[in-house]
Amino acid sequence: MTDNSDIVAENDRLRAALQAAEVGTWDYHLRTGQMQWSPICKQLFGLPTDLHVTTAILLDQVHPDDRQRVSEANALVFSPSGDGQHDVTFRTLNPQNTLRWVRAQGKLIRDEHDEPIRFSGIVQDVTQQVVAQQKLAHSEEEYRHLSRELESQVQRRTQELVASVQDLKRSNHNLEQFAYIASHDLQEPLRKIQSFSTLLQNHYTSQLGEGVDYLQRMQNASSRMSVLIKDLLLYSRISTQQQISTSVPLMSVVESVLVDLDLVVHETVAVIQVDSLPTVLGNGSQLRQLFQNLLSNGLKFRYAGGKPKIRISSRQIDVESLPAVVKPTRWAPTYHQIDVSDNGIGFDDKYVDRIFQVFQRLHGKDNYGGTGIGLAICEKVVANHGGAITARSQPGQGATFSIYLPV
Repeated sequence: MTDNSDIVAENDRLRAALQAAEVGTWDYHLRTGQMQWSPICKQLFGLPTDLHVTTAILLDQVHPDDRQRVSEANALVFSPSGDGQHDVTFRTLNPQNTLRWVRAQGKLIRDEHDEPIRFSGIVQDVTQQVVAQQKLAHSEEEYRHLSRELESQVQRRTQELVASVQDLKRSNHNLEQFAYIASHDLQEPLRKIQSFSTLLQNHYTSQLGEGVDYLQRMQNASSRMSVLIKDLLLYSRISTQQQISTSVPLMSVVESVLVDLDLVVHETVAVIQVDSLPTVLGNGSQLRQLFQNLLSNGLKFRYAGGKPKIRISSRQIDVESLPAVVKPTRWAPTYHQIDVSDNGIGFDDKYVDRIFQVFQRLHGKDNYGGTGIGLAICEKVVANHGGAITARSQPGQGATFSIYLPV
């Protein structure tokens, strides 16, 4: 079992490794405007570690002769013509007006809509390397000697950074375990609320009067919260855990899901047609969750008294034939297109991007239950498998969800 002290210790080791490597870090969240600069990063710019830093303050600490070049490098990162990579070496000033050469390396992270959301990176003091390079012109023998020293320094720094990355991975693993344990701890008080409210309702109904209605509402709310916690945990684990890819026959996956949904299929008199489906490389458990959510949606979002009709079909298409809105997370010359179509209530096509976001609902929870996480889980599963998912629909004309997986 992992507790908070273990997580703190892991993070302390990571910070110690970065400090030993003399590496400063920055993290800029573009949507919130939140900026985080590590103490070493501030020191490399000659600033007090307790100072609240902005981009403008940092730029003021750049040598006047380098400011224009640094500003252009920063602008290129956010430019549509840029590749999001940031790598620039420049001079900074300190209170004694002595020069320090630093190298800033970072990357701009974009979301699925190609909008920038985060800009993070590292800063290192490379004064010794730069000075050494400037001396190379004086002597070929000195050049050879200093080159070997620089290579040794790079190797040491690389090893230190590799160790830091390993520490970070272990920290993330511990955080995942902590989230899993915390979710179970949250479930326990909910079970007690449901149990005690049921006892009150069963034994004291006559004395409670209108209070019975409040008890029922309390039970319903706790049940919804229990489902929400489970769905959030599932979404978190799909987002963070490392996957092992094996050959997964999708026909067997769908057959297993239909066994679980047999009661709902029988109650709704649903007709489900499954055409021949391919075998893909992936995680069987995640792919099962994908089809479970899509089929459950097809059965749930039906007209009152209507009989659901769902069809699952598949074909192969070339990468050139992918719809423009489809952006798989892994390139392949050919993709499986798997369509899950239903005759339900449908939705307006303008909401196609919104439905794959967490907690986004197009229909009232009083009429159609759920937490608003199911399709977000589907999108995450498909992304983990190198593919993409989209949908097309019109109100009253059913919906078709199209999954694209690399062959």
